[in-house]
Amino acid sequence: MIYIVLGMHKSGTTLVSQILHQSGISMADAIDEARSYDKGNQWERESTKHINHELLGSAHKYSLNARMPPGGVVESFVIANKMSELINHYNALLQDWGLKDPRTALVFDQWSHVLPEHAVIAIYRRPEEVWKHYWNSTKGKRRLTVLRHCLACWCEYNQAIINVICKRQSKSIVISYSRLMQGQDEFSRLESFVGRSLSDERRQALNRSGSSPSMLYSIIEKLYTIKVGYSPQAIYEQLEALAGGQSRINVEIN
Repeated sequence: MIYIVLGMHKSGTTLVSQILHQSGISMADAIDEARSYDKGNQWERESTKHINHELLGSAHKYSLNARMPPGGVVESFVIANKMSELINHYNALLQDWGLKDPRTALVFDQWSHVLPEHAVIAIYRRPEEVWKHYWNSTKGKRRLTVLRHCLACWCEYNQAIINVICKRQSKSIVISYSRLMQGQDEFSRLESFVGRSLSDERRQALNRSGSSPSMLYSIIEKLYTIKVGYSPQAIYEQLEALAGGQSRINVEIN
């Protein structure tokens, strides 16, 4: 089985990928386990990331600036051929394997055209936690980017994930990062989904952002809601509904 991990940056995709990889589902070509999460050990394939950058035109861009281009993705026979070659290579080499890169959420349609049977694991995190993670880990001009783009980026990625899950007829699961870190139920759901015992790679020391929104975040969220006409909370509630197994209704926000 091929497992595709979807999620916004800083939302738990690395953790899910690490769990899968350490449980016998190959998610990366070479892992330097001496490197920490903060030093760039992302448990992902560089080849996938490079293809996604080509599709989005986002090479060398800060993660919050890796968005859907105004004119749509850059599609070409050359890129599609690279995707097919990558998939064929790993299918011939491995039994169970997967792909993880947050940008895949935005270009999943392009991947789905060339993927054989596969399963989707989507993970999401509260918008205030993602915002706080970016805010606490950046300084200077990067903080201006967080102020201007973080919530819009969170909404774009997670709305794309909702649309993927709602359109799918095949195997998929939606996981809450908060519940995954706080108890055993979400971890057990993931084990049942992949049909094997999983290595528990959760580390509470890495769960640093907390869930209480700051006053600054609350102000930014209100301003963003006024600007676009809906709140990140509305998208979060749709993700919660999907994670809870409720019916897949049309939840696309125009």
